[in-house]
This record gives sequence, structure tokens and C-alpha cells, in this order.
Amino acid sequence: MIRVRKKGISWFLDCHEGLADSLEGVVGEVDARRGYAWAEFGSRKIFVKFFLERGLAGFVRNRVRPRGKKEYEFGKRILAGSVATPEPMGYGIGAGGSFVIQERIEGETFRSAFDTSPNRGPLLDALAQLLRNLADARIRHNDLHLENVLVSWGRLYLIDLHKAGVKRRFRRADELINLTQALTMVYNDMTEAERVRFFELAGRPDLRTDVEAGLRAQWRTWIDSKKNRAFSTTSKLVRKGSRVYVRGREEEGRGSFLALLKNDRKVRVERYSDHVRKIYRGRRRLVRAWENWAALEYVTLDIVPRPFFVERPSFLRRGYVAMEDLAGRGEELDRLLDRRYDSMDTGQRRVFIGSLARFLGQLLGTGIVQNDLKACNVFVLGEGFRLLDVEDIGFYAPTEDDVARMLVQLNNSVPSRIRASDRIRFFLHLTRPFPWDGKRIFRRVAEACAGAEVVYEGVSGLKKE
Repeated sequence: MIRVRKKGISWFLDCHEGLADSLEGVVGEVDARRGYAWAEFGSRKIFVKFFLERGLAGFVRNRVRPRGKKEYEFGKRILAGSVATPEPMGYGIGAGGSFVIQERIEGETFRSAFDTSPNRGPLLDALAQLLRNLADARIRHNDLHLENVLVSWGRLYLIDLHKAGVKRRFRRADELINLTQALTMVYNDMTEAERVRFFELAGRPDLRTDVEAGLRAQWRTWIDSKKNRAFSTTSKLVRKGSRVYVRGREEEGRGSFLALLKNDRKVRVERYSDHVRKIYRGRRRLVRAWENWAALEYVTLDIVPRPFFVERPSFLRRGYVAMEDLAGRGEELDRLLDRRYDSMDTGQRRVFIGSLARFLGQLLGTGIVQNDLKACNVFVLGEGFRLLDVEDIGFYAPTEDDVARMLVQLNNSVPSRIRASDRIRFFLHLTRPFPWDGKRIFRRVAEACAGAEVVYEGVSGLKKE
């Protein structure tokens, strides 16, 4: 290894002649926390990552155990074993932080490959083998989400190694951490057959129950962390004055007032020329709504109207959320059924029932519950569905009680003339993929709905049947 000092940075390089010169042009580009840059080095490409250190703790860490050096050394260590990682080529230490230099791997993240691959079986097999290799090598990675696994020509590369380490004794808890973090982004999209095969290839079918419990707990913790920063500047949000914008939408929501859509004791809804404004009469309800909207921006599921910004309340002004206007693109579920149900043939009804059940099933499987699942809170678009009343969304694994309550709400808010056979078909489509007692839920819903009043918003206005 050679040491080169340039512009206040000490570079420790694996004797790659000319590498220090190649780094000069990119150092200024990586001045943000864990900034990234790429550079050409002869016929190769290199990847440079910067770890910014702040405060006394950061100063001490940069002197005692720089993160760039740690990632370099750990990369060298695991590269010699059975775990693939980009080749470490050196590291640098400056006054404000440290750098790591690695070979740039041309590929995509595992999450991206999983979402787009027509055949994800080999990907899941490779991930299971990677986790088995980590266990064999006693490596615990404390940030093992699937954006930190690259896929290149079918091979998996582990990155972001400064939070990884080799354990003297690799315990059950260490393996649970690796498995749980690795599966967080994809487990809800895996079929039962894929799950069984995955745990078998990973060599730990006995850990499945504990991993699933960990996934539920991790989901709640992750959502809570995003909610706690809903009114701050983050990777997804920008706080400017009394507003917090979704990044990239700072120019949205500037149109002029057109009409009042709703006005009750909880909210006032106004239509503007380029957005809809939902004004909350209570601060608590506004905070809950925006926290949910912010969390859903991280989940990246297109299941609610896109938010533009939140205006925080003041002494003289109520707070509100500005969001996209869905008008002209569809209508609420109760109105659509009142208008179209009678004209649908059997095939059309079955397609619609299957689509709605898949939409709601995906949400339940992800751990997203609409606690006020009246039909007027489900908006039907040509390309899918959206949930309205975002403030009533909850993030937790639903129980049979939750499912029964939601189905009673939905059942009593659609036209009573909808056939029992279609209601039952929807129920079976929704509940069959889950390990609930379907017969018990069905009895509870039937008993709760027997003789109950049906209330919905039809084409001609509010109807009670």
C-alpha cells in the first residue's frame, strides 16, 4: 500500500499508479453525508464514497476508526472468502471525514432486479445462498436491506460494509438480524412456495416464524421513524417556512380556488385549478394525515392521492394538505357500483372483483389497514384504486378482528342489490391467501350485517336501504 497526500487528504492506495490523480476531480463532488461519485481510471471505473463526520463524536471516530478505512479493510477480508463485494482499492482520510475507493460494479440493486425480473426464482435462490454464506462466515450486516445488494450478471455483491462485522460467535440473534433485514423489502411479494424454498436454501426453515415476527416489528419501527420526521427535511421531504413539500413537487399546488367540495365538523375540502386542498379543523387529525402521507412516500406504493405539501397550522390559520386532484379520472366505489353494476356482465364483474380484492389484499399483506373502509373511501381509477381519508390508515399486521370490521364497513356501504354470489366471491378472493379462519370471519361479517342499514353515496345522492 502507498500513501499519497493531496489537498489535505491522506490517501492509502493499493499501489495503483495514477489512482490518486484520478481522484482529484471527484473529491469535491462528495462533500455531503455519504456522498458518492464515479471516476474513470484507465480502462476501469472507480466508485468513491465519502463519510462526513460532524461534532466531537465524529472527530474522534475519524481519528480512531475512520469509516472509510473500516469499509476498505472489511471489504478486503470478505473478498478473500465466499462473499462477493466490489474490490476495495484504497481509502482516504481528511479533516472532515473519510473516503473509500472501490471498483465500480455495473449492475442494479436487488430490489430493482426483483421488481422487474420476469423470473425471480434464481434471484431469490442467490439471496438465500448469500445469507447462508454470511452465516458460515459469521458476518452480521446491520444494514442489510436490498439496496445494499447489487446484482451484476446474476451474481450478488454486498456493499455498504461499514456497518458489518465478523462475530466471534455467530448466534441465532445475528442470523435473525441478517434474514429479517434482507427480506423486509420483498417478503410480502413472495409466494408461499417461494418462502418455503428460500428458508430451505438458506438452511434455516426453523427460523421462519421468528423472522416473520421480526418483519412485523421492523415494519412498525420503520414506519414510526418516517412519521417522526414527517415535518423535517429528509431524503423525501423539504421544509420551507410553514410548509413541508414532497421533494420534486415544490412547484405544485399553486392554482386558484374553484369550488367547495365538502364541509363538515372534521374537514373542509376545496378544489383548486391544479390541486385539492384538505383543511383539517383539528391539529391532531392533520398531523396524523401528513405522517401517513409521508410514510407512504417511503413505501413507494401508489395507493393514495399524491401529496404536494402540508401547510402547518398557526394561531389564525388551520392547517391543510395540498394533493393531486383525481377528478375526471374515476369515481368513488359506491357511486361507480350504483352507476355501472347492473350493466356489467358476469365476466366484467369477476374481473372487477378480482382487481379490488388484489388491491386490498396487497395492502393487508404489506401491513397497511384502512380503518374506515367505507366504499366512499375507495376511489376507482382506470389503472387501479386509491384510498381516501389518509388520516384513517394504520400501519400494522391485520388480525381477524380487523378484517371482519373492514368487511362489515365495506359490505354496508355498497348498494344492497349487489348479489350475494359477488360478495362471497370478493370475500374468498381477499381472504384465501392469508392464514385466517375464513369461515369464522364470514360468520362474523354475516351476523354483523344482518338487518343493518346500508348507507352509500349513489349517482343521485345519499341513499339509505
